[in-house]
Amino acid sequence: DGARASKVCEAHDTDRQRTPPTDSEPSGNSDSESEHSGDANAPPVPLSPIPCVRTGTGPMAPVTFLRSVPETEELYVPPESLFDDIVRREVDRVSHQSMNHTVYDSVQSVSVTGEQSLLFESRFESGNLRRAIQVYEYEYDLILNPDYNTSWHTQWYLFRVKNTKRGPRYRFNIINMIKPTSAYNEGMRPLFYSKIEAATGTGWVRRGEDIAYYQNGIRRKEKAYYTLTFTFTFPHDEDEVYFSHCYPYTFSDLQQDLRVMEQDPSLLRRFRRRKLCDTLAGNPCDLITITSFGDSVALRVRRAVVITARVHPGESNASWVMKGILDFLTGTSVDARILRENFVFKIVPMLNPDGVIVGNSRCSLAGHDLNRQWDEPSRKLHPTIFAAKRMMRQLKEDREVVLYIDVHGHSRKKNVFMYGNTGLREKIFPRLLSKSCGFFNFDDCCFKKRGHESTARVVAKRELSINAFTLEASFCGADFGHLAHQHFTTKHFEEMGCMVCDAIIDFCDPDQSKVLMILKELQVLFPEGNSDASDSEEERRKTRKLRKRKGRSEVKTR
Repeated sequence: DGARASKVCEAHDTDRQRTPPTDSEPSGNSDSESEHSGDANAPPVPLSPIPCVRTGTGPMAPVTFLRSVPETEELYVPPESLFDDIVRREVDRVSHQSMNHTVYDSVQSVSVTGEQSLLFESRFESGNLRRAIQVYEYEYDLILNPDYNTSWHTQWYLFRVKNTKRGPRYRFNIINMIKPTSAYNEGMRPLFYSKIEAATGTGWVRRGEDIAYYQNGIRRKEKAYYTLTFTFTFPHDEDEVYFSHCYPYTFSDLQQDLRVMEQDPSLLRRFRRRKLCDTLAGNPCDLITITSFGDSVALRVRRAVVITARVHPGESNASWVMKGILDFLTGTSVDARILRENFVFKIVPMLNPDGVIVGNSRCSLAGHDLNRQWDEPSRKLHPTIFAAKRMMRQLKEDREVVLYIDVHGHSRKKNVFMYGNTGLREKIFPRLLSKSCGFFNFDDCCFKKRGHESTARVVAKRELSINAFTLEASFCGADFGHLAHQHFTTKHFEEMGCMVCDAIIDFCDPDQSKVLMILKELQVLFPEGNSDASDSEEERRKTRKLRKRKGRSEVKTR
């Protein structure tokens, strides 16, 4: 444990902590902002210099993956003896001599070659693996990079492995996780991608056995680190494989998808793309406008809907939900045409491009959680949030904004659900969505601020009076309905995006019969109206817990 702890502390102390950046304005934002010279938005010191995170070639070169996914993949059911086995193995590690040989270090450029070791790599776009330590012949401790200019925020991982051998059972231990709980203990499996199998049409699949997430003996100041452990048997010799926390969707993926849409002549009268602003590293943050552009008179009176995603770079499932939204709104269906003829959609598909490129989990290059900066965003340090908030304010001056949705991923809970602001009418849209989508769970929704006063949802409601929501999609899967005990795939995330669009039609339909019916249901469920802690809500929480226990029991039985 002492050796492991020293390697983790060394990695966190030396990684991404160098010299402060210059105080120059990012490209495209030349206005001064003297009021921020000493405000709460100032970054921690010292800061790393802004890295070269523009994609294309070199250390941040993009990796392209096949987008094919299985129709369904069941959640993992661990053996009952798993945690006893883990304790026994940890005791054995203390009493037996281990190799503790660093075979890969992304910062110090250590990369061991040889027949006896796997070959690791993460220095590509969205990659994250700081260090790999060979403990035994077939066991490796892995250390993730914390977010730039932080010594914490570790969750997202994406790395490559070469020199694979078919047959041996390898064990991987990611030993510097920081969240105390994880969906890995609820049946979630890591994602695996094989270059050999991709040649036959197989993309990302869920794999791994003996999966567990637990507190280890390594300390970080007053808190603990956690380990994600799993075993894996490679299906091929000499394969090139990847492991990931969630289905990757990189900045380059977004640029390619937007380029295809932009160059499609059939979308010319319904799709516009422009740059909202430049990021700290000079990458473009895209703003998409979707509507029917033909009739200028009708265009002026249309109401607006704003949708954003990927403010937290490690939540790549949010980008797949966004892809479903974009594909639906630009599609040829009758419902898509109705939406375009009645609304102007302002969409920011990726609010944190820099973080996505460098493989951050939660923060920007300044080390800030951008979804805690909406109250007073700095033009210098939070240019995408500053520009997005300004865009929404200007949009509201031009037309009515009926809805704002910020798309996220959730690491602990199952299903898809929403966070909303307090009030009975704020529950209408999530309730409508639960009627149209079989894996959106209204019981998991929460309508409390809970102190997050600077999030997009709360600020949009408080300052702009916009009906605002955070859409949360589980990294794991569902615990009810037709997808119960199944992993979510990219197809499910994209389907969720389509269902959001479908619910917008019902929510804004001139015939408000569905809305009135939902309102009556809500009045029964929440007899105390705007109360944040009604008895009915507490009962629903208890029912939800009982359903989850029953679900886990059913899975074990199967």
